[in-house]
Amino acid sequence: MGDIKVEIGKRIRSARLNKGLTQIDICDDESELTIRQLARIENGQAMVTLPKIIFLSEKLGIPVQDLLDRNKIEIPNRYLELKNKLIKSHTYGDAERIRQHELMFDEIYEEFYDNLPEEEQLLVEVLQVKLDVFSSRNSEFGIRLLEEYLHQILKKKHYSYNDLLIIDLYLFCCAIDLEDKTYFEELSQKVLSYIDYSDFERMYVLEKILLSILTQIEPDQYLLYTKTFREIIETTNNFQHKPAIYAFEAKYYLQVQKDIEKATESYDKSIMFAKMLNDTVLASNLEKEKSADLGNLT
Repeated sequence: MGDIKVEIGKRIRSARLNKGLTQIDICDDESELTIRQLARIENGQAMVTLPKIIFLSEKLGIPVQDLLDRNKIEIPNRYLELKNKLIKSHTYGDAERIRQHELMFDEIYEEFYDNLPEEEQLLVEVLQVKLDVFSSRNSEFGIRLLEEYLHQILKKKHYSYNDLLIIDLYLFCCAIDLEDKTYFEELSQKVLSYIDYSDFERMYVLEKILLSILTQIEPDQYLLYTKTFREIIETTNNFQHKPAIYAFEAKYYLQVQKDIEKATESYDKSIMFAKMLNDTVLASNLEKEKSADLGNLT
């Protein structure tokens, strides 16, 4: 795979130079491809993805098949398995779960990372950084990635999978301790209008984004976002985040409507769903949260 990356990079660089184009000419406003990404591709440090090779083909006026042999690019099943686990499992601050995530990252970096397409490498980096931010409670770990990619994302009207992961990282950093929350409101509103109910994978990332938003907005806004959350769940039949929905609705009933009975009922449902999902860590956390919230009233 390493030889393929180098060979494709050489072809792209050679074609660009033959056309008398600079990297800036190719990347333009960097909404599709950043200069750093192109440099990594040309230097054989990253495998170009299909969307980017199509973009480069159009920019260079050269057929895709002359730049890339698609049949040679294969992503290992084991890597896909690890990626899926990292994306779809939560640690909830549990030390053993964090350790398991770190072991999965170790395996990815040792066995697969160097030969992955650049988009997959970026995905791994974003997931790793989010775990680092969570574990350390320090948003500084996310600054480099956000500085490199967030400005590019803000120019877009349609988001890629990685764009959504980076938006999630930004919103999560805001929840931790990031002082610059300039784009919080803008991105919070955009994701509500973005939802593509035909793409279940992206919808899952949107669920994680909604969680990050809910932890930071005022209680009187909770139902606006839990309503969207419920619509997503009805489409995907993925109930992993249903306990969180009930928990935020419980806080709404308690803090906004001052309805202790409805708040208690919603908290009980959140705990029940967590137990149905066999997530003992989440159930325990929710029980503590219920006790803390309702205990403040006595």
